[in-house]
Amino acid sequence: MSSAGGIQIPSRLPLLLTHEGVLLPGSTVRFSVDSPRNMQLVSQRLLKGTSLKSTIIGVIPNTRDPEQDTDDLPNLHKIGTAGIAVQVVGSNWPKPHYTLLITGLCRFSVTSMLKERPFVLAEVEQLDKLEQYTTPASEGVTAEDGELGELSHKFYQAAVQLLGMLDMSVPVVAKFRRLLDSLPKETLPDVVASMIRTSNKEKLQVLDALSLEERFKKALPMLTRQIEGLKLLQKTRKKSPDNEKRVISVRKGGVFPGRQFNLDEEDEDEDGDDTAALERKVHGAKMPEAALRVCLKELKRLKKMPQSMPEFALTRNYLDLMVELPWSKSTKDCLDIRAARTLLDNDHFAMDKLKRRVLEYLAVRQLKTSLKGPILCFVGPPGVGKTSVGRSIARTLGREFHRIALGGVCDQSDIRGHRRTYVGSMPGRIINGLKTVAVNNPVFLLDEVDKLGKSLQGDPAAALLEVRYVPPSHMTYVFVSIVLNV
Repeated sequence: MSSAGGIQIPSRLPLLLTHEGVLLPGSTVRFSVDSPRNMQLVSQRLLKGTSLKSTIIGVIPNTRDPEQDTDDLPNLHKIGTAGIAVQVVGSNWPKPHYTLLITGLCRFSVTSMLKERPFVLAEVEQLDKLEQYTTPASEGVTAEDGELGELSHKFYQAAVQLLGMLDMSVPVVAKFRRLLDSLPKETLPDVVASMIRTSNKEKLQVLDALSLEERFKKALPMLTRQIEGLKLLQKTRKKSPDNEKRVISVRKGGVFPGRQFNLDEEDEDEDGDDTAALERKVHGAKMPEAALRVCLKELKRLKKMPQSMPEFALTRNYLDLMVELPWSKSTKDCLDIRAARTLLDNDHFAMDKLKRRVLEYLAVRQLKTSLKGPILCFVGPPGVGKTSVGRSIARTLGREFHRIALGGVCDQSDIRGHRRTYVGSMPGRIINGLKTVAVNNPVFLLDEVDKLGKSLQGDPAAALLEVRYVPPSHMTYVFVSIVLNV
């Protein structure tokens, strides 16, 4: 154990090498771990540990390119932060990785490297004392405090001013305001520097400041710059009549990968702009009334949802899919029978019966424009031209062509789509095909229908029967996708 006094950290620490984000004592940061060294640290140390000591690791910036994880000794920053891994989450998509939630404890310096593989283990020296501080920074300055007391009081007043410019109805802001009154001056610059918007380079300067007075001097300009930026933003908004009722807020939610709690208003404004742009797309998609009603309901939920919630991404992907579908985009049919006959003759020799059937359909469409598209079934051995005939029909009509290969499909979800609650849910072959061709009246070719399978996941042939069902002329039928639910 180190001999820095007070509460001590282990003298030997496994090191988590980070390329993004800086962990400061007192802050909580979420790191994404996917490099071989860091993956081994999580699997062999954190997941197999049974004591509190095994959850304490060193977080130290690595200046090496993250794409070059070689056997050479990494270029480490001279000072790191010891922290407790309070949460470990693993995932295999899109590639195996872990997400760690780490709370910083104190600074340390590396005295010697003990091993580099399978993860980095180092002998460290504790630089901060972890004692039970009793003097909150909110208390007044006495004559005994001197310059350090004046700095801490000035810093505290600036932090209070910054919070006063933010929306106190947001839980993150209200919680930090209560925390600020009880924070000791020894931890105040680290905690505030981790929560305001600033570069990693500036955070490293605060991390490198070993004396408390130096930390206040490094963090105070960052805090002052944040306040001036918000003042300018407020002044600009007062001049704009469209933004008179807007209030300065913060991003709702916790910490994000590789970054700290963010009290910067610009990020919240960007989220608002994204949501407003998405709302404009929803209204501009010209979707049916039922679909529009569902989208507006989901959009209202999205505005109230913090980005840290898993459902945020699911709802956002759902709305993106809805606005990308061609609800009102269609191609104009070409009903010129002579041109169609010439095109069919150029593409295929003989097949007179098939060509005559296509021309009959075009002739009927000239007389009755509301006629629904028929279903043609092509039967024949491989290589006789079933797929190319479908493509020629699409060219004849002037429509987009989309082929769906159904050979070997044994899950009805491939046809109707997966439920939205599933991670990585897909909309199904039919809806995905409409999204691909970007029109609502393409020619679909369902290839190899006879090779459909059947399994415990359902019968795709039965689901396909629902898609292909043609109701009587006096009835209206709509195919309902499981993902879209419209």
